[in-house]
Amino acid sequence: MSQLEKRLSPNLRLEWKLLNQQKASSIEFLSLCEKMIEVGEFLLAHDVAKAGLAKHKKDRKLSQKAAHALSKAGSPMMATKILEELVAGGDRGVETHSLLASAYKDLWEYSTDLQSKKKYGELAIARYEEAYSTNSFDNLRTSQQQDLETQYYPCINIAFMHFMSGDVEKGRESADKARQICEKLKERGTYHYWIQVTEAEAHLLLGSIDEAAGVYMEAASSKEAQTSQIASTRKQALQIAGVYEDAEVREKISLAFPKLGIVACSGHLIDGPGDSRRFPPEAEAEAKRKIEEALEEMDANCGYSSAACGTDILFLETMAERGGETHVFLPFAKQEFIETSVRRSDGNWVDRFEKVLDQATSVHYVTREGYNGEDSLFSFCNEIMLGFTAMRGRGLDETPKLLTFWDGQRGSTGGTGELVDRWRANFNEPVVICANEVLSSLAGAGSSSSSTGGVSPASPAAEDKRGKQVSRAVKVMIFADVEGFSKVPEALTPVFVEKFLGGVSGMIESLSKPPAFVNTWGDSFFAVFDDLDDALNLAMQLRDYFSKGDWSELDLRDGLEVRISMHAGPVYEEFDPVLQRRNFFGQHVNQAARIEPIVLPGSVFVSEIMAALLSFGHDDFDFEYVGNLELAKNYGSHPIYILQRTGYKDSI
Repeated sequence: MSQLEKRLSPNLRLEWKLLNQQKASSIEFLSLCEKMIEVGEFLLAHDVAKAGLAKHKKDRKLSQKAAHALSKAGSPMMATKILEELVAGGDRGVETHSLLASAYKDLWEYSTDLQSKKKYGELAIARYEEAYSTNSFDNLRTSQQQDLETQYYPCINIAFMHFMSGDVEKGRESADKARQICEKLKERGTYHYWIQVTEAEAHLLLGSIDEAAGVYMEAASSKEAQTSQIASTRKQALQIAGVYEDAEVREKISLAFPKLGIVACSGHLIDGPGDSRRFPPEAEAEAKRKIEEALEEMDANCGYSSAACGTDILFLETMAERGGETHVFLPFAKQEFIETSVRRSDGNWVDRFEKVLDQATSVHYVTREGYNGEDSLFSFCNEIMLGFTAMRGRGLDETPKLLTFWDGQRGSTGGTGELVDRWRANFNEPVVICANEVLSSLAGAGSSSSSTGGVSPASPAAEDKRGKQVSRAVKVMIFADVEGFSKVPEALTPVFVEKFLGGVSGMIESLSKPPAFVNTWGDSFFAVFDDLDDALNLAMQLRDYFSKGDWSELDLRDGLEVRISMHAGPVYEEFDPVLQRRNFFGQHVNQAARIEPIVLPGSVFVSEIMAALLSFGHDDFDFEYVGNLELAKNYGSHPIYILQRTGYKDSI
């Protein structure tokens, strides 16, 4: 119940929107940032801290929170940059060293290269030991309580790192010290969540499994326990449990923790006039009951869905009744979505649609332009929705689930069958409420027939638009610009052009499929792709070509760097009378172009849409959050991520 009460607290996004950033004190920024971290809104927490630092420069606590939020969001490399600057500026505080050690620990965990793993492991241990050495354990009996409260966290993490690195003896030696610190604090009347779970982890490292599970369960069920805290604790506990050969150890530890309950949902629309009988209005009550039962069984408290009439709206309404978060995804402009996927002659679906949007924690548009009869937008919306679901699961170390109300038929583009296939390939078996069984339970129910599922068009207005010939399609776009080109001596320009364009040409030839479009001008490059993996491979090859290449023949001692941006979305393919060939246009091309000027040299920056796509089925690539950045030419602020190869294989 404690977790539910926290989710019912005032909307933090609204609180952030209403905050007067020009007059707000550092304490106000810090308080809001902490509340967002508590409920798992890590990216937003980072943006709040960053905005606070813009006004309260060099505020140590805001810098710490910005880094802490990044680490929690799965961006430890970006976090280390902030924390290393604090240390370089003379910060010797336990919290800064502990946070930096924690970021190194995450890098150690994520690294797949053995050399990088060893380096980050050693850095983590060194920073934890520096934080711990503020007071020696030998002085434990005479240390003041405040000193003890700075010791248990680095001490238990020293134990964890040694244990996980294979030095069990050293790990258990430090674990016993951490346990004694916790005992001392309990004797003095201090026993909050973090002390509890530190004691539990010490028991786990020392091999007292049942005792560890009991303390973990007690801590996780306490009123003060926050969603993000539980997720962090659970993740580390399961890592330790995984070292034990007995599989029951992991099972016991896993059962000690509740989860947020992240659920994505898709399913059939309510039948419209003249539709085949599949989800008739009279089946709504039974479908709602089934959804309620399923969400209770799944302990769902965080939902991701579109908002079509029928399954989607029933799911969002039920999640709201449970006091959970709801994140809504629309494939195109709101009014056109209403006409294609919400309005029905029977029922008050439009009013209910407006209400679930008003109640939503967040609403995301794949594109704010119109439908134009392009069913591919429904598929793209599903991809983005699933990607956001995966991103939330990644941040909370939780495997999300998929709930469907479905007749089992494949359906058409953008339907539930298509979405189920994608889910099965990347996660687990979905929870399926059988639409046919619900139909059979109705008195006088007829046979069902296959039709489209999920968020797909169904109204006469949609049918009219399908007949129109449009050329918009979902593409991946790359813009690149060479940093330092102006330093190339004029006489060597031909050499640069030959090396630059020749290098790009060779990279393109190595791809499985050539880009749909390529253009260059001077030191700039633009490419459009049908295939996401080819686009990702080219972007990383292009980055490495400049960062690691030999440019000495151009009299450039420091070499050259390239700025690369990537974005995906529906764009128009039209004949370009200037180039005398097909070219690509539209808002999403503009957005990709506006990201490029803000990219750090030697980096690849991607949009949030790209990050969502990467989260679902592209295991060779990863990303870290950079922040909510202002794009070039007054294009507004957008969440931006930095692209990298999985496992920190890159030299950063």
